[in-house]
Amino acid sequence: MPRRVDKRSRYAKTAIRAGKDRTGEDVETFELREIPETEGVLRVVAKSTDRLDLLAYRYYRDPTLFWKICDASGHLDPTDVVATHESVVIPPNK
Repeated sequence: MPRRVDKRSRYAKTAIRAGKDRTGEDVETFELREIPETEGVLRVVAKSTDRLDLLAYRYYRDPTLFWKICDASGHLDPTDVVATHESVVIPPNK
């Protein structure tokens, strides 16, 4: 059965391929996802209370879109903590 991916996920347009795990069972995995070139339209300076999910909610009204901010920054990973006074790029929500 094909894997269902939420349309807001960063993997929504990533191809899925079939394979086998180490026990020989059939599995599906994602192809490597290329991070698209993104130009931010807004640059904000993080406050001590900012987190990626909170920034995504503030600018997109959806905290699950934090990955768009990570992709646009070029240096943030989804597991990173945003440092106070760090400049963060907020890309358009396309």
